Amino acid sequence: MKSIAITGSMGSGKSTVSQILRKLGHPVYDADLIAKDVLQSEKTRALLIERYGSQVLNEDLSVNTAFLASRIFNDLEDKAHLEAIIHPQVYQQLLSIDAETLMFAEVPLLYESQGEPYFDEVWVVVSDEAILRERLKHKRGYSDQMIDERLKHQIPQVEKIKRADVIIYNNDDIEALEASIQKALKRYELTSTG
Repeated sequence: MKSIAITGSMGSGKSTVSQILRKLGHPVYDADLIAKDVLQSEKTRALLIERYGSQVLNEDLSVNTAFLASRIFNDLEDKAHLEAIIHPQVYQQLLSIDAETLMFAEVPLLYESQGEPYFDEVWVVVSDEAILRERLKHKRGYSDQMIDERLKHQIPQVEKIKRADVIIYNNDDIEALEASIQKALKRYELTSTG
């Protein structure tokens, strides 16, 4: 099995690439969904209570994500603490997946979380910044300020491109994106199973 991480900046089209790969019959796992489960696990809750007390929990004993977000966006030490809890557990779960040939994982913060060693290859999805910003405004309702705040916590696209094994450009329509993915898949001499 070859494990391939799909990453890129917010709004670049990682999820669209993942959807196309699934349509073509390839398994794609979502690191963000795994992280949400890990965040609510007993192990994580215990570690968060140890650091923040019971205020980190909602009345139903789930982790209060609003409280946690306010902490990690304003305190780099809190952010690093949470990442040190979550990221290893996410990668451990991804490594335990048994796929026949190719296993894709959408990992938005792959480089930021030092996740490269967990994968055989990295695909980076890239879009021109103007297109990326327009997507974030239109699809997520973000303001320019919200976009700037979030992007400053991510490694710039130019750096991600330098570190990528495969670059998927997403500046055109869905057909062009699918053609780029099909071309990238040819390097594994596989055809779609879907």
